[in-house]
Amino acid sequence: MSTGLSNSTLISESSLHLAEPEVVVVNVSVSGSRLGGAAIAAEWHSRFLAKQCLVELWRMWDADSSSQIDSLQVRNFVSTPRFGALGKSLPRRAKALVLQSKILSQLLELKPKIVHLQNPGPALEFERIARQCQENGIKVVASTHGFYEVFNPNFSWTWYENYGWKQWLTKPIQRSFPYIDAFLSGYPDERSLLLENGVSADKIHLVPNGINPLFETPPTLEEQQQTLEKFDLSPAEPTLLFIGNHTANKGLDTVVEIAAQLNRPATVVIGGKLLTPDEPQHWQAKIPKDSPVKLLFTDYLSNIEQRVLYNFATLLLFPSMADTLPLTILEAMACSLPVIAYDTGGIAYQLAEGAGCVVPQGNSAQFLTNVKALLDNPTQRQAIAVAARHRQQQLFSWSLAAQTTIDIYQDLLNLD
Repeated sequence: MSTGLSNSTLISESSLHLAEPEVVVVNVSVSGSRLGGAAIAAEWHSRFLAKQCLVELWRMWDADSSSQIDSLQVRNFVSTPRFGALGKSLPRRAKALVLQSKILSQLLELKPKIVHLQNPGPALEFERIARQCQENGIKVVASTHGFYEVFNPNFSWTWYENYGWKQWLTKPIQRSFPYIDAFLSGYPDERSLLLENGVSADKIHLVPNGINPLFETPPTLEEQQQTLEKFDLSPAEPTLLFIGNHTANKGLDTVVEIAAQLNRPATVVIGGKLLTPDEPQHWQAKIPKDSPVKLLFTDYLSNIEQRVLYNFATLLLFPSMADTLPLTILEAMACSLPVIAYDTGGIAYQLAEGAGCVVPQGNSAQFLTNVKALLDNPTQRQAIAVAARHRQQQLFSWSLAAQTTIDIYQDLLNLD
């Protein structure tokens, strides 16, 4: 292993196979190959880091495997529940909280200079890796993507569900804080959360997410035609777009509520994997039979299809109650699509300075008012689109995030 991180020399793919990684980015995960926002962020962040230092991405996964993405070496480790037969017998949601892997034992054998933790769940594994790495002389860095959700359980749950969440997610993450040498925070207001939990100010660094560069370029004419024909979309009427999980607190219920109250022709495109085959019928039943609004469920969308929809739609609706720094919003900003969103996590930071409309959490009436106002005002939509594109380019790029992170790595190693 070399004596320090290189922040100027690009590492070739062949050299990655010949040298031990100086940094291992660990994506702990309850979902394996079903990548969520934090896992996608971990991958892209790591891909840009790998251009500047010897880094590997290790992920809790469905099976043991390895692969190469550009100059990044990726190793996947099968996840299994702890507590033996008892863990295996737990319900699916409970089992996810107690998953573990061989990542820690491999880290202690390899002893890289830095372990960079991404994604806070399963929290017990996050805590275990942070503590034992720090105790074995390895510097520990943690990105805070997902921390907002960890510290803000679902308000609609029962008391015992919220209690379980705090015991098995919030508290383990809190216990891990003393073992972390640097926190990469996605947005400024997250600083207060960390300070309130005993993190010293000098350990907190602002490192916002970037986006997949695909979304910074327009779709081809062929991609547009294929996607619009697939979903039978026409520019004759406004298109309101929602892309996200269809789980509680992600905002689909609010989107349908707004659709039910619109009194003008519009198509509401609902992207994201369906929870059940009959889910569209469930939501369609909430729309008045004489409504001029059409609901269109896409099910799973490829990145190419998402890019087409961002560039085609009139507005992105994002009334989520549980997000940290959503990539969907950044992708829409890059595609100059105006966003209306609830003030959740770091969304107000993303959409600051006229880059979007931010509505107080849970205020669906004000959300609807903003939707109607922007549908009636193309000039304002254009102004928001221009501001959003500019803000994304200035603040939210993986190239910028990687360079800032390399500087933080260097500072940590120079302390020794």
